[in-house]
Amino acid sequence: MRIVVLILACTLSATAFAQRIPEAHDLAREARDAHRAGGPLVVLYTQPDCVYCERAKRDYLEPLLADRAAAPRIVEVDVTSHARLTDFSGRGVSQADFARAQQVHVLPTLGFYGPGGERLAQPLVGLTVPDFYLAYVDARLDDARKRLASGITSLPRVPAASATGGG
Repeated sequence: MRIVVLILACTLSATAFAQRIPEAHDLAREARDAHRAGGPLVVLYTQPDCVYCERAKRDYLEPLLADRAAAPRIVEVDVTSHARLTDFSGRGVSQADFARAQQVHVLPTLGFYGPGGERLAQPLVGLTVPDFYLAYVDARLDDARKRLASGITSLPRVPAASATGGG
């Protein structure tokens, strides 16, 4: 019985130290703050009752925030919310409209942004392989940090497919 209580106490204490991911309010300011701290702004796109979103937050992203020195700056955008936020260009928009403009269609999605709202790494779409999710997050964070450090502040654009089907 004591072992069960000890295990439960350890589990609860680890959960208690996990930080909550704040709701996005001012993406321009949050991205500048993240850049000053040496990293990208990570935007977690979610919606209510999304079990995969909750799992990504609880099991992978919130524990990352516990180490404040190395923690990335993460904010949450609810793709169904009419709550207002300030986008990267300083305009007030709903969270839903912002997510739509970012072409978020699968949840959860993580976006990695620079100080001006530039995409610094490919979005991490879905929670496809839970055993490797944190490794995928780390790889995207590394890519984004390298782009910031090198002065390259956006991903190269992929040319549009040819209408003639050439290639």
